[in-house]
Parts: sequence; structure tokens; C-alpha cells
Amino acid sequence: MDLGKLVDNDLFRKYTGAEVLEVRAGYAKVKCKIKRDFLNFHGTAHGAVIMAAADFAFALAVNSEGTKRAAVSIKIDFLKPAYEGEEIIAEARITGGGRSLVFCELLVFKNEEIIAKGDAIAYGRERW
Repeated sequence: MDLGKLVDNDLFRKYTGAEVLEVRAGYAKVKCKIKRDFLNFHGTAHGAVIMAAADFAFALAVNSEGTKRAAVSIKIDFLKPAYEGEEIIAEARITGGGRSLVFCELLVFKNEEIIAKGDAIAYGRERW
């Protein structure tokens, strides 16, 4: 499996400008800068872009061990806002599961402060 090729082919990732910072077995970290296009009517980062960063890290983490997996469920809680020009860091870590289902913890940071956290489940059986 070539995660680099998957990242390059992810059109939504290209739109958000999310960058991969780290990937290892069961873990991924990505960075995304909040652009003007990502703001909601309050002038803060839309929850969708915060969620997208977490989802991108999640996808990398659950596919990092050689099994092709896709999201079954994602839940996220937004704790603090992010603003235009700020960078957010999203991390995903596999916390349990087995061959078919895996469970992940999702964290999104701004300046080392958690602004969102959540849980996700992925399913997959086919090897890359």
C-alpha cells in the first residue's frame, strides 16, 4: 500500500490544503490552515473543516496497517473555535478493535489546546 499515493489522490484534502505531519502504525497527525473560505457566519472555522481534518487523520491511521478500511461512524465534540489564519493539528489513534472493526480517538488542537475531540469506528477486511 502506498499512503502517499492515496493522499495525493484525495481531492478534498487538496481543497483543504491539509498536510500529513506523521503516520505510523495506528496513528496519524495532520495540519490544516484555516482559510477565509472555511469560515461560518460567526467568523469562526466551520465545524465541517475541523471535522475534515480529524477525518483525514482518521483515514490515515486506520489504513496505516495494511488493511483497507472505511469509516462506519464518527462523532466529534467542538470545544473551542478556530479563526482565519490559524493552524489546527488533528490526531487519530487506534485505541482498540480487531481485524474487521477498529476504534479510534480523535483530537484536534490549536496552539497545543484541544479544540475538538471525538471517537470513530472503521470497518475493513481486505488487505491492500
